[in-house]
Amino acid sequence: MMNTGRPTRRSASPALGVAAVAAAVIASTLSACAPLGPSTIDWSRTHYNEALQQTEAQQLLLNIVRQRYSDPVMFLDVTAISNSTTRSANLSLGANFQRFVFGGGNIGTGGAVAESPIIFYAPNTGEKFVRQILTQIDIRTISLLLQSGWSIERVLMVAGDSINGIRNTNAGRDSNGQPPYAQYRDLVDALRDLQRDGLLTTSMEASGAGGVDTLVFTPSSTAIASEPYLKVCKTLGLGCDGRAMRLQIGVGAPPTGSGKVVLTTRSLYAAFYFLSEGVDVPPGDLQKGYVKPRESSGGPFDRASGDLFRVLSSSAEPSDSAVKVRYRNTWYFIADSDLDSKTTFGLLNIMLMLEGSDISRVSPLVSVSPG
Repeated sequence: MMNTGRPTRRSASPALGVAAVAAAVIASTLSACAPLGPSTIDWSRTHYNEALQQTEAQQLLLNIVRQRYSDPVMFLDVTAISNSTTRSANLSLGANFQRFVFGGGNIGTGGAVAESPIIFYAPNTGEKFVRQILTQIDIRTISLLLQSGWSIERVLMVAGDSINGIRNTNAGRDSNGQPPYAQYRDLVDALRDLQRDGLLTTSMEASGAGGVDTLVFTPSSTAIASEPYLKVCKTLGLGCDGRAMRLQIGVGAPPTGSGKVVLTTRSLYAAFYFLSEGVDVPPGDLQKGYVKPRESSGGPFDRASGDLFRVLSSSAEPSDSAVKVRYRNTWYFIADSDLDSKTTFGLLNIMLMLEGSDISRVSPLVSVSPG
């Protein structure tokens, strides 16, 4: 055979191709080992937020339902969440040679992400918390809620027990055979009309040492001739002269002609009990005496006209609910389409957060000097 002196061209070895692919896979695997922390926050924080919000709502609803059954309430707080996330990756290579001739190969990759959450719970059974839920709702809490835009009607329906001796309750009847609630509701409805029309402003008179904080309702000049303002003045025994109405925390009715308004607030515990009257229970539980029958008509929880708060019950898990909880083998829930009940429930949740903090350190949004 003639030797031309030129090098003989050989085809590339398949083993070299496998090695090249393996090198590429290794490079991509290593590049995937970028910091995991930022991406962990991205996909986990919202889920934790939603879980906490949902379970807090369920716990609050559960305690309202417990009050309907006169069962003890219990709050279990999530005090801390610790979460660690780890990631692992692996690569396997295999090749088959027969008498130094490449016969085939395989490449395999794998990986895993492991999450290890640690959640710390603490029952809220200490003296401080018990005192907080049994103490009257602070007038500064009322002021903050009103000045942040909450309906004066809804706030005073949930937090108010009486105004100038007019009770926010269905218990008993007046001389006309009506529950005290009817007159109270007319009063706060009129205040709401003034608030909605921009005819009433709310502020706080912060007291000095040993003084009493005062919640001030100031009517505008155009409010004086309005029907809601005249109704408020007549109900409270005030002169319709356009002067500011000053509400102070107290009990009972002030002296006639004093020009004062006495507001008696509920405790959070009493607010739970009040709203628990809006819980519908299975007929069997009523028949067995597990719960007391409520007022059938003429109250804030009237099934026909009540619009403050209503919790429905069902033997089957509801499919359209804003919040739901299972108790005593029954599902209790607030319908997602019941905007009034959802708003009242949200208000109660904010009250719980405010009263659970040091409200004395929260400054009123507006402060006026006595004039």
